[in-house]
Amino acid sequence: MKRTVGLVVLQIALAFFLIVAGVLGLIRSTAGELGQTIALLDAVFKSRTITTVIIITLAVSELIAGVFLIVEFFSGEIRLTGIILVIFMILWIVNIVLIDIIGPINGNTFTSTMSVLNYLSQLSRHLMILGAIIAVKDKSRV
Repeated sequence: MKRTVGLVVLQIALAFFLIVAGVLGLIRSTAGELGQTIALLDAVFKSRTITTVIIITLAVSELIAGVFLIVEFFSGEIRLTGIILVIFMILWIVNIVLIDIIGPINGNTFTSTMSVLNYLSQLSRHLMILGAIIAVKDKSRV
């Protein structure tokens, strides 16, 4: 199928996002953009070893998915990319639920205009990334 310009831009942006998040996840040991979720898992498991294994797995998966998205421009579709994107879509939904829905319940998110605007800014970024994952994952159906 023919890709639209918007879909190509989304795929490039998502590929760079995943590559950078993977590199940052390995360098900083925070799993990139999923750092807040990892901090929550660290508190739940209370084992740095389990958390470290999760971080390394996520960071390497982000790198692989990002590289595969770039490679797909020069070759055919890689089936593994779709599987990894489904995994990241699920993880990103969990991230949104934990950070953007459950997180503000006991916090001071809605105490001032600036905190509400910061919350909405973060939520919109998270939803844009989720939308990009869904659009790029479903590109073969377009």
